[in-house]
Amino acid sequence: MEVHDLKTFLQALKERDLLFTTEKEVDWNHEIGSLIATLEPSGRAGYFPHVKDKQFGVCGNLLGSMDSIAVALGCEKEEITDFLAKCLDRPIKPQIVESAPCQAYIQTGDQVDVTKLPVPVHAPKDGGPIITGGVIVSKELHGTRQNLSFQRMHVKGKDKISIMINEWRHLKEFYNEAEAEGKPLPIAISIGADPVVYVGAGLRYDGDEMEIAGAIRGRPMQVVKCITNDIYVPAESQFVIEGEILPNTRELEGPLGEFTGHYSAPWNSPVIHVTAITHCADPIYQTINGASFEHINLGNVLPREPLLKKFTSYVSSGVLDVHIPPYGSGFLALVRLRKKNPGEPKNVALAAMMTYVNIKNVIVVDEDVDIYNPADVMWAVSNRVVPERDIFYVPNAQGHELDPCSDERGVQTKMGIDATLNEESRCLERVRYPKVDLSQYV
Repeated sequence: MEVHDLKTFLQALKERDLLFTTEKEVDWNHEIGSLIATLEPSGRAGYFPHVKDKQFGVCGNLLGSMDSIAVALGCEKEEITDFLAKCLDRPIKPQIVESAPCQAYIQTGDQVDVTKLPVPVHAPKDGGPIITGGVIVSKELHGTRQNLSFQRMHVKGKDKISIMINEWRHLKEFYNEAEAEGKPLPIAISIGADPVVYVGAGLRYDGDEMEIAGAIRGRPMQVVKCITNDIYVPAESQFVIEGEILPNTRELEGPLGEFTGHYSAPWNSPVIHVTAITHCADPIYQTINGASFEHINLGNVLPREPLLKKFTSYVSSGVLDVHIPPYGSGFLALVRLRKKNPGEPKNVALAAMMTYVNIKNVIVVDEDVDIYNPADVMWAVSNRVVPERDIFYVPNAQGHELDPCSDERGVQTKMGIDATLNEESRCLERVRYPKVDLSQYV
């Protein structure tokens, strides 16, 4: 079926046996997080229609596997990277509509109460209910350029949310501009949109990422103006939280199980004053487990792999495949190369490092290595790397501030590993056995 919003996506996953649903009541406080984590190895999403003390159901791990992502994008699993790369080059501007499903129900003023939403406390040591599956829609203070991004948001009260803003986000630029003038920055939070909106939100794109979402769908995405500000949000969102980030106001938020696989320390972060909550009929709240494969897929794998392929291929026409494996927390990039020159892998590794700030470690392997198989990659590192010759470092480089190996501003040392076979090696030919069809032996 054609996917165009959260509910049609859930139905498409169900038809492919990629959705687990339980009619049992579940607790938003830790239980949902544990259920999603348990489902992750199977690649299935979870839908929990009955949540303790809450009016609305919750779903999660929707984009935790490449199978689910292929369903969301409408392409084959093997085509994902090249398909997204093409979409980056053909943006489609969104279409503004006057009315939208996401504004079927509207709460403003004293009606606003974020605590009524089923925002989970995910991991055992998280600091409280944190919105992780919300797409921030922001706009520059003196202009019309909008931006989509992911930020964690700690619910602190009926109309109060503390938000962590990464140093290198467009949102940080917008907020710095507003705060310098002592003004609040209007924003909106879209929860439960078409999955391509989530994919677009993970990208670093100088325009409006809704244009990339449109390119993926092959048509303009519909947006509608918010009730209390002039931000335009995805029309088919399940929930929209409207508000403004206050200037010169900070409050501790977190900790949260972050994409690094560690709990982050509480951060002194800006505060959102909520001005409205709108939702569609019978909405479903979408969440993302911290430190999950879905977290890393959205923030690192999907948005980075097309650029990684583009940048490394510019340096070398021998680049065959690239991969940012979720088990590397987005900090590891793998490149499969048909090498023509002994120094080529190091150039390719440097190109990979400059693709995106998160990429810290790069391993370049030969064409006979399967970069989607961790055992094969580790085999190449163990058998083809002479450390003093094949490992190099780039000190004092910009990385991610949440990387536990960097300082608070994200400054770190990056590492490249040339795990390709050297012509001087004593062992040049790899052992390969012919594959057989085991069904012929049953």
